[in-house]
Amino acid sequence: GLESVGIEPARKGIAVDARMSAGEGVWAIGDVTGVWPLTYVGKYQGRVAAANILGHPREANYDAVPRVVFTDPQAASVGEAQGRFTATVSISGVPRLPTYTREYADKNGFLTLVSDGERITGAYALGPDAGEWLQQATLAIRARVALEVMVDTIQPFPTFSEIFLDALTELEAEMAKRS
Repeated sequence: GLESVGIEPARKGIAVDARMSAGEGVWAIGDVTGVWPLTYVGKYQGRVAAANILGHPREANYDAVPRVVFTDPQAASVGEAQGRFTATVSISGVPRLPTYTREYADKNGFLTLVSDGERITGAYALGPDAGEWLQQATLAIRARVALEVMVDTIQPFPTFSEIFLDALTELEAEMAKRS
């Protein structure tokens, strides 16, 4: 087994460094690492390991791992659940085309943004395809995008992405109230 190449499996999996190296010439990715048991994290780790194997130094960063529960509607989150400032908006105010293929008569759902006052540090949502439109928050957290840049981003109309503009506006109002 693994012992023959100097690897001692731990209770939570094979220990790896940020490059996905488990030891000299040994790489591990996915569920066996015990980091995040999610398919897309394993795929990400595979890209990190491949880059390092090919001589392109790269380290894994888990600051913005999206989590999605594939229910109807979807529940999704990324980053911190609590922070200095939060703003929650309902999905009911998001415009939709009458040709939208799925019926959401009740228009249930929401988006909550969490912020340290300078950047988005977390987000969670419930709504149709929430895992898709929460990616804006995933990128914003990972790239440490300033709130002013997020507010200045044009959101396509009519899409669920518009909820970000609503939430950012609420977040700005919350920050102004408390400053």
